[in-house]
Amino acid sequence: MHWVGGARRAGPFKAGIRAGVIAASAVFGALVVYARRDGGSIFEPDLGPPVGILLGIIICIVWGTIFAIVAAPWRGFKVLAVAIVVSALAWLVSAMLLPPALRLGNGLYASVPRAGVVHTLMALGFVTGMRLAHG
Repeated sequence: MHWVGGARRAGPFKAGIRAGVIAASAVFGALVVYARRDGGSIFEPDLGPPVGILLGIIICIVWGTIFAIVAAPWRGFKVLAVAIVVSALAWLVSAMLLPPALRLGNGLYASVPRAGVVHTLMALGFVTGMRLAHG
């Protein structure tokens, strides 16, 4: 933590962890709703819930840290814009490069509207986490 203008602020890594954890909670909330509605599983069956939850949290923290590093110097709508871009990049990387076990929701809810909801919640979680980290 460091002091800026008399206010205590978290560094980008601490802010990124907080943003990632809050984003993960928002994302998992949506995934639980989708899983209950469809009667499916959120996680890769071979991994199971403990490993799936841990992977999901790690994925969100990594993206949250990237977001916090990029957005650290900005405030206001610029932070929201960076959150949207980072979340969209996470969606693109997940859809194009990652195996299903490393995708949020295991790729089970990868329809465009559902993925859009999940990644919008991720972006809003990033912004909320950054706001809470900076008080």
